[in-house]
Amino acid sequence: MKSIFKINPVTYFLLLSILMCGYFNYFVVIFVILFFHEIGHMMMIKLFNEKIKKIEILPFGAIIKMDMQTNISSIKLFLISSFGIVMQFFLYVPFEYLYNNGVMNDLTYQIFLTYNKLIILFNIMPVVPLDGSKVLGSILEMIIPYKLNLKLINIVSVFVIVIFLSINDFNLPLIVIECFLVMETLKIIRSHNYIFNSFLLERYLYNIEHKRVKRVRSIKNIYKNYYNFINNIRERDVLAAKFKPFN
Repeated sequence: MKSIFKINPVTYFLLLSILMCGYFNYFVVIFVILFFHEIGHMMMIKLFNEKIKKIEILPFGAIIKMDMQTNISSIKLFLISSFGIVMQFFLYVPFEYLYNNGVMNDLTYQIFLTYNKLIILFNIMPVVPLDGSKVLGSILEMIIPYKLNLKLINIVSVFVIVIFLSINDFNLPLIVIECFLVMETLKIIRSHNYIFNSFLLERYLYNIEHKRVKRVRSIKNIYKNYYNFINNIRERDVLAAKFKPFN
């Protein structure tokens, strides 16, 4: 059976660098933080009975791909995307307890405080594929058309990356991560039309229905969390006309 887990090469590079430099404490603490971060995501995915296709382990968390990638409800997406960070806040309790009771030394505790905060701050950045971009996207797609939401997330990602690059003091691990984020953002920008068409195809194949109705002028203005009427024509009929010739 093929494993759903994949470790990104950037993750190998950074973790091996930590081990080779003799920072075993750092390795263990960062591993624990990332493990609980992903447990948070997995708990929400399990709660909502979503199926996982692939988990790619990154230095700051993971990318989790689900069966229904684009049409998962915005509230579910918000909770799944944000709960990794929520779990990191819960981690303060056991680490504080172990430190106060003399089980954990001061160095290990300070490593935890520093890297837990850094990973939280890093993940809340609205940059593809970080959790922050998914949280922001899940909020925006509740109030604006899905395609416009994709464009805005891409614009925000580029803007934040430019700022991030401008303040970097040529730290090698950060440069590696920045290069990864640039490549991921460029990949998403190039895949913009593919993602939108996948979104439409999912709505057609799964016959997704919503109680709330939205009237729009073009298929490009479809809202994710509504049943859309495009120029007074049912969404289902418009999608059927678009995709049936390919059946």
